[in-house]
Amino acid sequence: MKKFLLSCFLALGIGASAQYNYTADPSTDPAVIYFAVAPTTVASACLGNGVSQVSKAGATQVGVGVNLTTLTANTPSQTNNGQAATVSVSYKKSGTGTGTLFLVYFDTAAGGTTWNVNTLASVEITSSAVTACQTLTATIPAGTLMTDGSKDYAYGYFYVRSAGNATITTADYKIVQDVVTTPPACTTITSPANGSVITAGQPTITWAAAPTAVSYKLTIGTTSGGSEVFSGNVNGTSYSFPATVNTTYYAKVVPSNSSGDASGCQEISFSTNNSVSYCSSSGPASAQFEKITNVSFASINNASQGSTTPYPPGYEDFTSVVGDVTKVNSYDLVIKSDRVYAGDFILAFIDYNNNGSFADTGELVANIPVTANSTAYTSAPNSVSIPNTATEGSVRMRVLIYDSNAAYSPTLPTSSCGTATYGQVEDYTLNISPTLGVSDLSKSAISVYPNPFTDVLKISDVRGVKSISVNDMTGREVKSLAPSAELNLSNLKTGLYIVNLKMEDGSVKSFKAIKK
Repeated sequence: MKKFLLSCFLALGIGASAQYNYTADPSTDPAVIYFAVAPTTVASACLGNGVSQVSKAGATQVGVGVNLTTLTANTPSQTNNGQAATVSVSYKKSGTGTGTLFLVYFDTAAGGTTWNVNTLASVEITSSAVTACQTLTATIPAGTLMTDGSKDYAYGYFYVRSAGNATITTADYKIVQDVVTTPPACTTITSPANGSVITAGQPTITWAAAPTAVSYKLTIGTTSGGSEVFSGNVNGTSYSFPATVNTTYYAKVVPSNSSGDASGCQEISFSTNNSVSYCSSSGPASAQFEKITNVSFASINNASQGSTTPYPPGYEDFTSVVGDVTKVNSYDLVIKSDRVYAGDFILAFIDYNNNGSFADTGELVANIPVTANSTAYTSAPNSVSIPNTATEGSVRMRVLIYDSNAAYSPTLPTSSCGTATYGQVEDYTLNISPTLGVSDLSKSAISVYPNPFTDVLKISDVRGVKSISVNDMTGREVKSLAPSAELNLSNLKTGLYIVNLKMEDGSVKSFKAIKK
């Protein structure tokens, strides 16, 4: 279906019998809404009264809808049962204008005034007049008109002008929804296949639409019959969920409608391997703007092509480049580019829980605005603390730079997925190690003592130390110090801390220290 967005110009009014069965008079019905142009009433336009709207330069898109939420409020017997609905509108046309007339259903968030326009059928309008009423008819599929109250719906027409002036007259706005008296039959899960092995991350379970089903009750668990991963109603025929590596999952889909749930539906099982898949994200392969030239983080110091010809791809896979990091330690992230502009953004994500998604809380680790045009840009160091809850081992880090104009980067700025017209994306691997225990102190030539300490912690050798930071066990930095053989930490509370020695060679030595 094609989709448009438009705002309501004028609303006349403002969410039993088990379904809709109604014909609206668009000239007087309080459930009618008009888009772009106020109409003129036309008596006996077709079978009943109609309305006319003029489409011309300055009013290239016009439309009329019957708000089903308002209809139900005014006529309680007209109620949505979620089933398939046959809709129709009759029309005539005068003038020499050309364009396309669509039969549509509209949707918006409950109580909203900006509507999506979903096309069901269409007819090309030529320069010739349409003097005898014609009728467009189509069906809204079962399960499209959701019954959970999250959206308002309308049905009607939408005209898009191509050239010239035209007067569109419409009448006889009719909707007839199917009646159901029995629950739906079971469906079949089409992906993943029963018994298959897939990559971890964010796999999508899909199933065939069941006739007369309004929603689907989905359960996912790690044991047969389990539902601890997900249990809920799904509107539609697919659902994505976070899947961990080397795990067996069990899933069942039960179609449902107003008469009840399907019975006897079968469960499937599938397993994940030790690989994690990620959503795609990219800039263009040809544009020379907003390209990355260097990423520096922990032990990563990776130079890339930048804006030289031939221009690099919009996505570069540097997952073979590994940065070694330790839990609760902090590391500076620095990004360089040879062509950025004011209004650009630089983002970095780390998939700390290794679930194939960068959307979890805390995984957006850098959001750096570019404030001035530059052909030699270096971001200010952005400190990233590795949380103690991070998954140990290999995880993915994604760095991207992009133009923040919504026309160029529609899914950004806080998304790790999608394609930007101008920008670039690079992926890296981080190897996360556990925090050092007190017993690990003997493994380093440098030591801290006494441990536990009261107020002053001493460092055996500060040669080559560039700076010192102290983090609590949540990863929050609580102290930043210049190199010194004695650290006054009297203002810290009793507890366990991580002391990080940032060395001049870029490495970091970390120690656990206990304050009494």
